[in-house]
Amino acid sequence: MLFTRYKIILLLLIVIILSGCEINRLRSAEELYQKNLYAAAIVELDDLIANAENRAIATRAEIVRSNCYSALAEAAVEKKNWPLAIRFFKLANSDSANLRLAEIYRDLAMEAEKEGNRIVSKSYLDAIIREVPESPLIPEVLYRRIGYFLDVKADNESAWNDYMRLFDNYPNSPYEILARNYVMRFIPGKLKYAEVLTEQGYYADALKELFEISKYPVVDMNQVNKLISDVYEKQAEELLSQQDYIEADRLFRIAMQYYPQKKESIIHRLESITNLFIQKGNSLLEAGDFQGALVHYRKTFEIIPDYPPALEAIDRLFTIQENIRKAADLYKQGEQLEATGKLNEALQAYNSAYALDPKPEYKQKANLVQNMIEANKNPAAFARKIITEYKGGLLTNRIQNQKKELLKRYKEYEIQDSGWKLMLSTGQYKYEARYDLLTPNETYLYVWQINLRDRSIIPLNKLSEALMQ
Repeated sequence: MLFTRYKIILLLLIVIILSGCEINRLRSAEELYQKNLYAAAIVELDDLIANAENRAIATRAEIVRSNCYSALAEAAVEKKNWPLAIRFFKLANSDSANLRLAEIYRDLAMEAEKEGNRIVSKSYLDAIIREVPESPLIPEVLYRRIGYFLDVKADNESAWNDYMRLFDNYPNSPYEILARNYVMRFIPGKLKYAEVLTEQGYYADALKELFEISKYPVVDMNQVNKLISDVYEKQAEELLSQQDYIEADRLFRIAMQYYPQKKESIIHRLESITNLFIQKGNSLLEAGDFQGALVHYRKTFEIIPDYPPALEAIDRLFTIQENIRKAADLYKQGEQLEATGKLNEALQAYNSAYALDPKPEYKQKANLVQNMIEANKNPAAFARKIITEYKGGLLTNRIQNQKKELLKRYKEYEIQDSGWKLMLSTGQYKYEARYDLLTPNETYLYVWQINLRDRSIIPLNKLSEALMQ
């Protein structure tokens, strides 16, 4: 325990001795600095910084060394040894040295510009932005670079990027205000480009360009707002052609917000959209899309509140929906009545359903029940009616035509005409219809099966089939 205590005390003594040595070395270097012996001071300080145990002393040494390099740099400036001055200021690596470095770059840039060497001048300006971005000279640098981009390179885009940076970080500063005159030279071209984008249908790109320009005090905002309005209006017209009336209405209103002078013409256009909404709603209603139709009808109220044609269309839609519901109920009633043999009541239910909602299946069902009623009343007479009225009496007429042909070859008494003969066939609601023409040498036997339920006729031999064609 006693040994450990002595060891700690010994270590503390060593640290104190070393610190004392380091302090003496720092003082020695400071004396060299004060005697303008900067190079010797730097050598002493480099070694001290590299080997110092006490970091506080090392930090103080770094500050003194920075001052030495700054002093050497200023001496180089006096001799106009710019490469050496730049090198020393960089080695000084302090805020004040960096500011002086930026000033030297700026002076060299102006000197190169006076000599007509704009490219070299630009390289010094770039060095300020790259190496000393916090310099208060940045507004001036950006201003001068804008001039270079326009006058030397004709590079409007780079000039615009520098101006945006200048305004975003130093709005209304003297150099920003001066730079506006440069930028206004190419703003008309940017506006024209936005118009071209609009004409070609690149609406998002056009709006991006215009919104970006609108953030800066280099353009007539009334002109920009009109162009923005034009973009939205052209988009709206395109959507109208695609029958997207709801989105077109939204964009028309945005166009009006940006340029209120268009209010009268846009309102007139919006009024015309109300009829388009109704037309679209009507087409959706015919297709059975009731929700879509209702959305379009009600959309007109955002343009013209309580628009009468829309109110009438909505009433019609609700009536149709109610009729469809009632028709479905009547159809179910008809099926129940038919199942219990109450065919007359079923027929009335089916016809009522069809009157409310003209679905083909409702009409078909009503026809089938009507056929069953007639078949039950007098099946033979109904079968005769079906066969004789088939396609406007086609079969009867063709049989008579065949008889006329036979009369050209035979005496009338030689031809036996059976007339229509009807008899029950196999299966419910089925009859067989026959018609015979007999001569001494020729025989024509026609026969068909008639389905009383659906009025269908099926030929039962080739001769009958040919007669139907």
